[in-house]
Amino acid sequence: MERLKQAGIDFSVGTLNFLANTGVMLPYILILFQYQKTQSATYLVALVTVYISRAASIFYTKRFNFRSSTYLILTLVLGALGSLPFALTQSVGWLIVGSLLWGYSAATIWPYFLTVKLHLTHTTPFKMKRVYWLVFLGLIILLELDFVLKLSFSLTFALLALLNLAALPGGLLLNEFTHDFYRGQPNQRHGLKQFWRWWLSVVFFAAIAVLTTLRKSNLALPAWLTLVIILVALVIALIELYADRRKLREFKLRLLNRGFLLSFVLLFSSFMAYFYWGKLGMYLIFVVYLIGFEGGAGIINALAHHDPTRKQRLSGALLVLGHLLVLIPWKYPYLLGLLLMALYIGYDNPTINRDMYESQVVDNDTAMIDKYRFSTAGGLICQLCLFGLLALVGWLGQLPILDFFKPTDATNWFLYTWAVNWPLVLTSLALSLANLRSHRAV
Repeated sequence: MERLKQAGIDFSVGTLNFLANTGVMLPYILILFQYQKTQSATYLVALVTVYISRAASIFYTKRFNFRSSTYLILTLVLGALGSLPFALTQSVGWLIVGSLLWGYSAATIWPYFLTVKLHLTHTTPFKMKRVYWLVFLGLIILLELDFVLKLSFSLTFALLALLNLAALPGGLLLNEFTHDFYRGQPNQRHGLKQFWRWWLSVVFFAAIAVLTTLRKSNLALPAWLTLVIILVALVIALIELYADRRKLREFKLRLLNRGFLLSFVLLFSSFMAYFYWGKLGMYLIFVVYLIGFEGGAGIINALAHHDPTRKQRLSGALLVLGHLLVLIPWKYPYLLGLLLMALYIGYDNPTINRDMYESQVVDNDTAMIDKYRFSTAGGLICQLCLFGLLALVGWLGQLPILDFFKPTDATNWFLYTWAVNWPLVLTSLALSLANLRSHRAV
């Protein structure tokens, strides 16, 4: 009986580990599959809603002043409630509700899980077991069954709701294990006093919703109106950054740079890759990113012989070289450049986790949320720059924005290279150089 109980706990914690690692993308990908299959306006609304909810939630999640271990449990409950409507109905109202809940869970489950994991690493010998690969295998099998039986992913959505519930005992166990860590620590207050920022954020994310819709469907907007929407969103983003000018001063530029790089590699380059490799391009970029992200820390550590100064210089040199290679209009330097940029991201990710968590000027219970908050801001700024460039190209060249996101041939390759790729790369390079200079000064 004791062995069975332990197996149940291992499965629950393993499921939690799986959901935390895949949660940020899984809801979006499944709804995207549904939209691509049905081309239904209902699933387009759900897709945009989950995307906006996921982006917005990371900015406002700490307003209830709970501990991270409590928030982790909340993300599981909302994840279960969010996935159920997709398993049971096609009503647009219920799918919007599900998307809002699922978007919050997707945005916050990993930062809170990582925070709890770091707390446990510093206070207990507790270790995660890699049971979640079995959960992943089960999900793949169920996806295949959904395809064969043509059930519109209803089985998969139902399973995800059950997996969130199955992970709850694991979340409660981790919450119990963190009691010693939280004992005696003051309760941090995170309420938002500047209510004008709430209204600005509504306008900002409404603009992001319109732009997201533009890259998913043929929504006919005049080019000048698209540019005005982008300009308003950029101004609001800059106002937000100015309002937070005293927060995380020594990390902010590094986090904004991280978010910008991620959006450049994973969003822009995934679509730009079509003009080099056709339909294979998006998958190729994802594989390159995965290699860089997973192997960056190990490769740079090995090449620098684990010397901290050499690691910092080498990673910075690879990042700059990656930008320069991406500027070359040839597919092989382009791919190598993206790999070098991904290696830097993979190296910097665990480094910044450690630096922020162990910093004396950052509350370690909110460090990971703050990390993803400013990283998300950097990613959204990159997207706004991308949309601005595409809108200008569309205005001057009489091309719809959708032509870039859903191309049928590579006719406009050079136009997108000099008018979109080069300005984005140079902007990213300037941000990276500023970050490397400030990081070296610290």
